Amino acid sequence: MRYRVLGEVTAQDGPLGGAKPRTVLAALLLHANHVVSDQRLCDLVWGDNPPATVRSQLQIYVSGLRKLLGPDTIRRQHGGYLIAVRPGELDLDVFENLVEQSRFREALALWPGPALLGCAESFVDIMRLDERRLAAFELLFDAELAQGNGIALLPELRRLVAEHPHRERLAEQLMLALHGAGRTSEALDVYSATRRRLGIEPGGRLRDLHRRLRPVVPAQLPHAREDFTGRQAELAVLDADLADWSGTSVRIRVLTGDAGVGKTALALHWAHRVRSAFPDGQLHVDLARTDPPTALAALLRSLGTDRIPSLPDERAALFRSLLADRKVLLLLDNASDSDQVRPLLPGRSALVLVTTRARLTGLVARDGARAMPLHPRAWHAHSRTERDHVA
Repeated sequence: MRYRVLGEVTAQDGPLGGAKPRTVLAALLLHANHVVSDQRLCDLVWGDNPPATVRSQLQIYVSGLRKLLGPDTIRRQHGGYLIAVRPGELDLDVFENLVEQSRFREALALWPGPALLGCAESFVDIMRLDERRLAAFELLFDAELAQGNGIALLPELRRLVAEHPHRERLAEQLMLALHGAGRTSEALDVYSATRRRLGIEPGGRLRDLHRRLRPVVPAQLPHAREDFTGRQAELAVLDADLADWSGTSVRIRVLTGDAGVGKTALALHWAHRVRSAFPDGQLHVDLARTDPPTALAALLRSLGTDRIPSLPDERAALFRSLLADRKVLLLLDNASDSDQVRPLLPGRSALVLVTTRARLTGLVARDGARAMPLHPRAWHAHSRTERDHVA
């Protein structure tokens, strides 16, 4: 390339001098192969305060450029000047061709820094070339996000959002990348920070995204029996679980017993009674009707996630991420064994109720679950110590 305007304005043939000759050359290059009138050149180079000798100074600068670039490169035509530029000689043309071909990384590599360095500041402000660079970044990010590569974009997006805090499209893309990585709470923080910087509500696209990403509060508990009675001792144990639960760990209570003993009825009665203690949601899975990977996909959708990982371990990891620091109740009904339950356990801040006919000794031994055997007749405990012993 013979000419560069992306970064410092240069011509390979030699030095350009100060800001004024650089600005004259840049103004001609940005209108390459077209006539730029004397008046337009003066306006671009000198702005609103041209000197009385502006026309003669323009002629001097053009004469100097002709000596540098060759007499036939800049021509006098129709009351102005035209610079002849062949394909591939101007870096801006090469950049735009690469963008049209969706070769965004190659295009952006042509920018060593802010465009039009060395030119008059007013000219740089008028031409707004850096807008094209940001637009190319946004096209690149759109393409990468569509391919699910948002995590890799996070450092670049954070840097550009910090450099251009009022550019809502970049903030939107950062939010999408964070959400795709399972970090929705951070994505919502980006929206709040953008709103503070703007001083007003952001535009419609960003507001719509914010509404879509706001945490869904699931309320999935099936209805409880209105005629439920008894089980006061068991209810007291569950109440005690809730009372001494810190809210920052996973507490697991396993209700065990034969078919028809009332495990699900008890779990639902208590869960509905205390649902206000779980402001971030109440989740329910009937493990007799599904397997853990399918259950995880359903749970993720209920939490507002559209992109479901294909691998079960990735689903479980995303589920834990989405529930991090969210105080939830999770009822896992009709579990057959510990391995069926374990992939569905949150990482923290959840109280988990499991109903099962099995003893789930592995869940008790390995995951710290507390067992509560249920018998056909309600049992009675007269003290907290007795309840803990039975549990």
